[in-house]
Amino acid sequence: MKLFISVIFMAGLGVRMTKGDPLLIVENLKAYYPSKKGLIRAVDDVSFIIREGECVGLLGESGSGKSSMALSIMGLFERVARFAAGASSDPELRKAFDKGLQGEVDKPGLSGKVSFRGKELTKMPQEELIKIRGKEISLIPQGLGHALNPQHSIGHQTAEPIEVHEEEVRLLELKKKVLEYLGVVQLADAGLRFVLDPGCFSGGESQRILIAMALIAGPYLVIADEPTSALDVTMQREILNVLRMIKEEFDVSLLLISHDAGVIAELADRVAVMYAGKILESGAAVQMFHNPQHPYTMGLMSSFPTIAMMQIKAGKKPRLRGIPGDPPDLANIPSGCPFHPRCRYVIDLCKEKIPEDREVEPDHHIRCHRWGEISEE
Repeated sequence: MKLFISVIFMAGLGVRMTKGDPLLIVENLKAYYPSKKGLIRAVDDVSFIIREGECVGLLGESGSGKSSMALSIMGLFERVARFAAGASSDPELRKAFDKGLQGEVDKPGLSGKVSFRGKELTKMPQEELIKIRGKEISLIPQGLGHALNPQHSIGHQTAEPIEVHEEEVRLLELKKKVLEYLGVVQLADAGLRFVLDPGCFSGGESQRILIAMALIAGPYLVIADEPTSALDVTMQREILNVLRMIKEEFDVSLLLISHDAGVIAELADRVAVMYAGKILESGAAVQMFHNPQHPYTMGLMSSFPTIAMMQIKAGKKPRLRGIPGDPPDLANIPSGCPFHPRCRYVIDLCKEKIPEDREVEPDHHIRCHRWGEISEE
């Protein structure tokens, strides 16, 4: 099976970069969009790196900006945000991207830098991005209900990335490749069912189809946005096993987005913890799960029984407890550290000044004024 998968993958990709080289570099990325409540700072000054062949987990509560991050990398953020503004009944919001919101220092839109394989995506025109999107970078979208077109067969939809990016493809070869990749993701009876529409498949099967679509054009990077959130526990385990197989056998880089620390712990080599549009802590997965340094990361890790079991196996005494309060409104983020209203270690400085992103040890970054003064209790 390993040899079969590797042959399929290498035939589609050709030469790969050396494992460990930087593949995606995000620098000071900001993604803002207008709303009736004000400017939504969905991604606010974020920097991180994804290396060739690794899985980076992006962890955070719902509404922290994780999906906006994925859309920004894919070059889709402004299109989605403009649509949201244009769909509003307020005509002023439709002009916000061009003129900025009254009273706001920052303007809606995307700023910062996203570099992929040496190419700067943020300055690339859409016609060039289209050549990369779906072929070199692919997205497994959140929300199974609308991710697949109910009017077309799953075989037709799985083939779309190849049809878009390759000028001449023989129908027989295309069908063979579709069946190969539906087989790779272990879709039952793919040879008989690829002519059926999405309504004939369960949630777990639909997720497998979306994974096959993301892989079939031979991407270097796959972004999986909450790939298990709509599934029951049994299906979650099966999809995680498929993603693990992809990581190990295909040697694809993964950006795994989830609000569930247990899902991230299954696959991630490194973890970035996101809150209110900012990454508050990032580092090696072992470091983040067994010795978190930021108060928010500590709170997250003490909220999941799965992580508690991991800590018990590591000989550490866990303490299960939640994080008090609610995540902030992204249109009205608190001054200073965005986490300070919910933090047990808050001091006056936390309320007044945004912590800088500093590298406290190699490849371990943190935004906290009190780093080094506090420890997990």
